Amino acid sequence: MKFITKIGQKVGDFMLKKELKSLERSVVFNNFNSALTIGFIFNAMNKEYHSKAKDFINYVEDRGIKTFGIAYVEKSDLIGYLPYKKGVSYFGLDKKNWYGKPIDQGAEEFIKRPFDILIDISLSEIYQVKHIFALSKAKFKICNDSVKTKYADFVLKLDNKDKLELLIEQIIHYLEIIETKK
Repeated sequence: MKFITKIGQKVGDFMLKKELKSLERSVVFNNFNSALTIGFIFNAMNKEYHSKAKDFINYVEDRGIKTFGIAYVEKSDLIGYLPYKKGVSYFGLDKKNWYGKPIDQGAEEFIKRPFDILIDISLSEIYQVKHIFALSKAKFKICNDSVKTKYADFVLKLDNKDKLELLIEQIIHYLEIIETKK
């Protein structure tokens, strides 16, 4: 079983690399003052992470920025039990092809949106999340130090990789203080 999983991961990485060759995206630094849209990728399997992600999204919305989110759960049949949040769609990790690519209309639509900023607060090494993050047409991508680092424009290296609250604090800090070119 592990052998087949490893083959799937290798094929997934190969296919992702192939898809990235045709990806056209302009990289533009944005902060809270310049961004009109921000996309979020987060974990909805953990109640605490889900709550902190929703609070962060609300914080950004209160600044007048339009937000969208995509979150993952273990199985698709759990999605109906999650609280509704406008602009947020969910996908199940069980909905994937044999090498791990998500098979979900919401994920495909999320990838195509040209967000001013894409923020990954999932703290995840999961292939489906890497796929969505890597192929996103977002102008500016932010994540923690992870397997997604090579697809990001801004990476936060934290001592404690499992500390979502610290990651969110740092993202807010940098998006408030860093100036964009005029």
